[in-house]
Amino acid sequence: MFTRRPPAPRVVSAARPNPAFFLAVSAFLLAASASSGSTVVSCPFSGTPQDRADSGIVVLNYPGTNVRTLHIGYGTDTTGQYLITAQIRRNGYDGPIVGSQSIYLNLDQNAVADVDGFFHFGGQFDGAPVTPGDTLTITHTWSGPGLLFFDAGTGAFGSAGICGGAYETIGTSPPLDVQVRGTMGIEIDQQDLTSACVKSDTVFCIDNNAGDFRFQLSVDFAHAGVPGTGQASLATLGIAHGGSFWFFSQDNPEILVKVINACSVNHKFWVFVTAGTNVGFNLHVLDTVTSAVKLYSNPDNTAAVPVQDTSAFPCP
Repeated sequence: MFTRRPPAPRVVSAARPNPAFFLAVSAFLLAASASSGSTVVSCPFSGTPQDRADSGIVVLNYPGTNVRTLHIGYGTDTTGQYLITAQIRRNGYDGPIVGSQSIYLNLDQNAVADVDGFFHFGGQFDGAPVTPGDTLTITHTWSGPGLLFFDAGTGAFGSAGICGGAYETIGTSPPLDVQVRGTMGIEIDQQDLTSACVKSDTVFCIDNNAGDFRFQLSVDFAHAGVPGTGQASLATLGIAHGGSFWFFSQDNPEILVKVINACSVNHKFWVFVTAGTNVGFNLHVLDTVTSAVKLYSNPDNTAAVPVQDTSAFPCP
């Protein structure tokens, strides 16, 4: 049994962002419109926020390969500016982080409709990578003068069913907390990628030219006879020629890899690998243009030796 706090009697969302914020968002959306995206999760909005934003959101069996844009409607009980952060994890409220983004919204307690909040994930050419079928969880934190509420969709409190693959939970206790509403006013868009390498939980893509995702990287490992698959770490903004993998915990990276275009030096792409681990692994690097593959291995219970392969792949 649980006790649910009742919805506030007068909770509706807010005024439009200030002009500077609106122009900044418009510029971002115009820039993003040059690339192709599609809606992969859509659940109707009620038009007004109903539930406090410290409730959780679960998306089961996410069908996309990435999360590009998260759209939720907001309101408040106290007029003012709010800094809202939405964080997406996979497999549970305590699972690996897919992405975390923040926006500012000016909210008015007397408004009569949602204020749209749009969170943009990923880099310039993609969204935050996931594997189709992942369970995603969404949590909010915010700062501002009052309580934050979100649009819970068109289903009644306590309703069953899943609308658009999303539903609301009473809180955010791991792994998925208790479902309290079978709907959620939400829209999630993905970036429709056409590159040969598509990022996922376990695949990292490295550029030659910006956004071409030419090199595909994956890792399998085994320690004390127990096998596993390396997890691709979140990309750091601005880094396109390298990345890292973790094995046991997202905050404990095991392998750092970079692929460098040295065609002007010796007509080769170079692969450098640094691994702070003694776990056995096999790092697979695929050049999607030539289909050439390189394998870099380390025996279990052996300190990994840095790799500086200056003749890994032929140019161009």
